[in-house]
Amino acid sequence: MIKPVAHGIRITGTNILVTQHYVDAKHGSRDSSVGFPFNTDGFNVGGQNITIDGYYGNNGDDCVSILNGAKNVVARNGYCGFSSHGLSIGSLGSNGQNSQVSNILFENWVMDGAVYGARFKSWTGGNGLAANITWRNLVLRNVSTPIFITQNYYDQGKGPRPNNTAGTSTHIDNFHFENFSGYLNPSWTDGTCISDPCWNYVEGIDATQAIIFDLYNGTATNLQAKNIHVRPYRAGYDATTVICDPATLAPGAQDTLGFKCQDGPFVATPIVS
Repeated sequence: MIKPVAHGIRITGTNILVTQHYVDAKHGSRDSSVGFPFNTDGFNVGGQNITIDGYYGNNGDDCVSILNGAKNVVARNGYCGFSSHGLSIGSLGSNGQNSQVSNILFENWVMDGAVYGARFKSWTGGNGLAANITWRNLVLRNVSTPIFITQNYYDQGKGPRPNNTAGTSTHIDNFHFENFSGYLNPSWTDGTCISDPCWNYVEGIDATQAIIFDLYNGTATNLQAKNIHVRPYRAGYDATTVICDPATLAPGAQDTLGFKCQDGPFVATPIVS
């Protein structure tokens, strides 16, 4: 696909193999909304037993987005360039929807200029479960946020984050982030930032975060980050930080997390088996 606008290929059905896919939606500047290729996804996957092997894309939204109902999906050997919004699960749980996603593997990707590397997003007040998700072997070049989870997604264009009156969330279980290496972009957003605050603003974000976890209390279990070697732009690894509220972790989650959950420096920690 060459110069698509508001584009995405939706993959449903079962037992599908896609190889050597090419998308070029690059237009204008990564950091300017003028001419930015909004909503130019690569794949939106909602099927089962799907393999994507070989992907090259310069786009302004998700390279691969995993949607409700997806199961047994492998996406490997790809390049996400320009200002991709990453290898994403979601969004899930919109309007309280019961969303189910399981057994997803992303491996062997180069993320170049992306806003996100690995991303999960579910709406405030969602339901359901996303389980057994792995992002492995990601090389990061000028990536704003390598690892991002939010279970409290909302539309900033409609005002501040709403209260979760339902008291529910799309649960997440057995998420693994393995072998991430590279450096961050000096900007934490891109040309899609046309609202105030930006759609991807998180309190405290400053382009030094390797990991941002915005969890809903007690509903995220068995999360693990291992071999994360990421540094800010033109800075050392000791300048890398995280945003993570330990009060939102499920009981015992810190023991297997692989880094210290805090708003502060990235500190790798032993993983208790």
